[in-house]
Amino acid sequence: MADSEFTDDESEYDSPSSTRAVIIDAVLAPLRALVSKSALRLYLNALLFMGATTLLIGISAIAYGIFYFNFIPTVGLEREVHLQFGNGNPWGTATFDSEFVAQQPYDVTVTLELPRTPSNLDTGNFMLDLTLYSSRPASAVLPVAANAPIAHARRPALLTYVSPLVDVARRTARLPFYVVGWRRESEVLEVGMMEDLEFARGAQNLPQSLRLEIQSDLKMQVYLAKVEFRARLAGLRWLMYRWKITSFVVFTSLFWFVSVGSASLTWLALTWVLQPATTPKTEIKGEQQGLVKDESDGDSSSGESFSVKKEEEPESSLVHSYPAEGDEAGMGSGLESAEARGLQRRRSHLTQQAD
Repeated sequence: MADSEFTDDESEYDSPSSTRAVIIDAVLAPLRALVSKSALRLYLNALLFMGATTLLIGISAIAYGIFYFNFIPTVGLEREVHLQFGNGNPWGTATFDSEFVAQQPYDVTVTLELPRTPSNLDTGNFMLDLTLYSSRPASAVLPVAANAPIAHARRPALLTYVSPLVDVARRTARLPFYVVGWRRESEVLEVGMMEDLEFARGAQNLPQSLRLEIQSDLKMQVYLAKVEFRARLAGLRWLMYRWKITSFVVFTSLFWFVSVGSASLTWLALTWVLQPATTPKTEIKGEQQGLVKDESDGDSSSGESFSVKKEEEPESSLVHSYPAEGDEAGMGSGLESAEARGLQRRRSHLTQQAD
């Protein structure tokens, strides 16, 4: 009878409820791994990384835009000059903002639209005088010391000669356009004033204004006068200006990689600096060994009291005893724990029969 009851007590571990609990635990194990603290920490880090990379893409695009507009000069920069007529030759001025780049070659051209009037045709050759200043306004009345030029050039110009017969034929062919106002009897002259003009570094070496003067023996009539600066791009500037989309993709990606690398290194450095200090395992083992040694010393010195305490120690301590270090000690403690559990069940069974 005792053996049957003991068998029933041991069969409780193989009941359907325990089997169901084992199955549920096995099914929920992957879900517990997905919602564990380490997994949530991983999700948070991934979300922060994706947000940071997206933000860095926008910052890289803005950085490339700033770099492009500061590095690439204005290729075609022109200013209209309003000529002043009166005593002396016609002259005019114009001003600039911070639109020039140092050590960048420029070609400077003066464009004139002149009517083909008898007085202009009789003038023959005339001179164009162009001066660039590093301050504003540029005026002929200012002294040279107060407004020193940084570039100066004089070039000749002349209306195109046309024989009377050709002139009559051309006017006759263009007569309908002249009548309706689509064309007018004028000629556009483009005179190159400076080639490969470069400015030294420093704001004081960049032009802020110009002065254009038309020098001739006779007074001339002018429809329009303007000065054009055209940058001669070369090397990286030419590539960035010629291939805008490709340069945007390449340089934005480069800025992004550099930003992500810097942010990753900063993140790792902060993680390493701010991580909590942990006690080394060697120190913990040393403390445990010292504690065991102290207990053993105290037990040996107590003598008979140790045996008395051992007899009075509850049986449950046998169940919760921890194995010593080493494989053989672990196996022995496991067997002792199993024997202790069986001994406890038998004693409880005998106690119930005695009652």
